[in-house]
Amino acid sequence: MSIKYDHEISTSLTLDLYQPKPNVLYSLDVAAHLAGVPRRSILIYCRAGLVQAVVQPPYGAMEFTEEAIYIVRKSEHLRTVHGLDLTWLKPMFDLLDEVERLRAELRFLHRR
Repeated sequence: MSIKYDHEISTSLTLDLYQPKPNVLYSLDVAAHLAGVPRRSILIYCRAGLVQAVVQPPYGAMEFTEEAIYIVRKSEHLRTVHGLDLTWLKPMFDLLDEVERLRAELRFLHRR
């Protein structure tokens, strides 16, 4: 039996990767879906100070930026793949931010 490859059918069935858009806010449910984690994980990361909700109206709705979703994804990766404990994530991100700041400073000094 020979199976014919139909390009039109295969491309219509492919999934496009969704990339969050800048300057757009996502609800807790949508942010959890985009990050691929349960809502509870995002709330834990908020409590740990890794991410912050952008808007908390009086009704208690939380909204998140694409940067927050990226941090949640990165945090989950570090926890699951590298076995980092939640208490190590904040210092790790602080160190990575400092390294990036120092790199930018070096680039600036080398251009002079």
